[in-house]
Amino acid sequence: MLKAVLLLIFIVSISLIPLKIKFRFYRKSNDLRLILLLRVWKIPFTFKINNVVTRIFWSLSKNRFWEKETPADLRAKEIIWKNLFSRLLLLRQIVCTVWQGTMRTLHKITSPIKIKKIDLQTEVALQNAAQTAWAVGVIWWTWGIFYSLLGRYFKITKTTNNIVVIPNYQIQSLFVIDFSCILELTLGHIIIISYYLCINAGKIRRLLRRVS
Repeated sequence: MLKAVLLLIFIVSISLIPLKIKFRFYRKSNDLRLILLLRVWKIPFTFKINNVVTRIFWSLSKNRFWEKETPADLRAKEIIWKNLFSRLLLLRQIVCTVWQGTMRTLHKITSPIKIKKIDLQTEVALQNAAQTAWAVGVIWWTWGIFYSLLGRYFKITKTTNNIVVIPNYQIQSLFVIDFSCILELTLGHIIIISYYLCINAGKIRRLLRRVS
């Protein structure tokens, strides 16, 4: 009985450990960076990824996801059209199912997370002043939609915001995004997130097997 009580106290204590996540996304010409700072209690962990696009394309270009190579010259008569269209229809149904499930799960996962601070700075310059001014309006509209989506999924009632769009009329062809935010949650919530991800990963795997 004592061991069970101690185990319960330990689990509750672990689940209440505070976490703070600082995420930063920086984009400039030929420079794309992701920085993630995770602070468990007072212990910091930093993860940095540079040249994100290059890494993604390099990983996807490796032929390790396929058991057989695609034929160099594929003729129409060699394609089993019945299988193709039936699988495309099934794939459409699977995508819709996965999308709906993902949105429901995303809301469950993110609703307890607090966003403490949002810092979004954008600098833009196009070919002339008129185009630059038009781009500033479009960017403000885009960030407005983005912020409303954050409010739908996260707690932002006490969030400190610093959102700036800077038009640069001195140069041409410039687009800089510097986005960072601080998230607050508990270790117990990470456990819940892992649980939901495991459940949905299994469902997605079973759905995709129907296409193969």
